[in-house]
Amino acid sequence: MSGMSVTLEDFELDIADYLWAESERLGQTDVVAFLLAPGPISSQNQAIRNILSRLEDDDEVSESVTDWLLPRMTKTIESYAKLHGPAPEAPLFGGSSAWRQGYRD
Repeated sequence: MSGMSVTLEDFELDIADYLWAESERLGQTDVVAFLLAPGPISSQNQAIRNILSRLEDDDEVSESVTDWLLPRMTKTIESYAKLHGPAPEAPLFGGSSAWRQGYRD
């Protein structure tokens, strides 16, 4: 019997690409500029981790970028966790250590 493991890492570029497309579609030019600052989405390694790190560490990120991105990222990641995570309370918030280990460095 074989199985397949899916981690959030497998979807980071897809999520980042979705955020970029949605920000372009809605005319959020400051968000587009923020998302593309490290280069094209397709060339960004660990795109979601890097977005979160930049939001946390860069004091110059505008509040409008943070306010636009964080709710969408939260909803998307929670949706992913609901579909693929081991338990609703586990995902990125300290539940399943095995699943968490697969996502973190």
